[in-house]
Amino acid sequence: MDFKTMLQFPVLDTNQVINILQDIADIERKEDRPRMPKVTICTHGDSASGFFVNYDAEKKVVLLCDIYDRDAQFQYIQVHSISSISFSNVNKYGYLLSDGKIPFTPDPSEIPTVLQLKKDIKALELEVQTALDKEISIAFRYDGTPEDLDKYYASKVLSLLKETLSKIASDHLAKEAFTAAISTVEFTLGNKNTSTLNKNGVVLTIDTTKGLKSYPKATTLQSLIEKGL
Repeated sequence: MDFKTMLQFPVLDTNQVINILQDIADIERKEDRPRMPKVTICTHGDSASGFFVNYDAEKKVVLLCDIYDRDAQFQYIQVHSISSISFSNVNKYGYLLSDGKIPFTPDPSEIPTVLQLKKDIKALELEVQTALDKEISIAFRYDGTPEDLDKYYASKVLSLLKETLSKIASDHLAKEAFTAAISTVEFTLGNKNTSTLNKNGVVLTIDTTKGLKSYPKATTLQSLIEKGL
């Protein structure tokens, strides 16, 4: 991120910042090597530093963690006591902090090729077959040649599908209803989250209007799918 880009950022209150940090943490915790935001929180009488791990909106408490010589350190901070927040390690999440003025640009290393997507889809099909005791065909629907951003988003949909179908497989009634009605799962990228039955398959549309932030949670996607069964 360059200096000119930083000049486009709006002023946010601490509650907005905490919610955005939670969004970032939710995305990163699903990665093989999560890069959680490094945070320093100043309260009215002290300060605390560590990696932002979680925020409980009901309890109004932020959890920071760190490890020194394999010794874990946990800090729980009441939101009402926070006077300021500084953080780093979030360069690729400028789009969340910029109120839509800065477009989301994934790291080139995170963009799969179409061939890699096909391999990942095949691997997921095998995992799903084992979990559901049934062959399920999975496909990414797109027009023309997918852009790099589309391929990135599609790779994240595969992770979402893996988690969602795993939840369905672990619920006996949901598994029975799903395997009786579904043989194919197709997904496309769009501006809303929907699930539509199509003969013996389900067609999913995943909302990318706000990047990964607009993706449904696995439990939400599960509910969307099960409503049509």
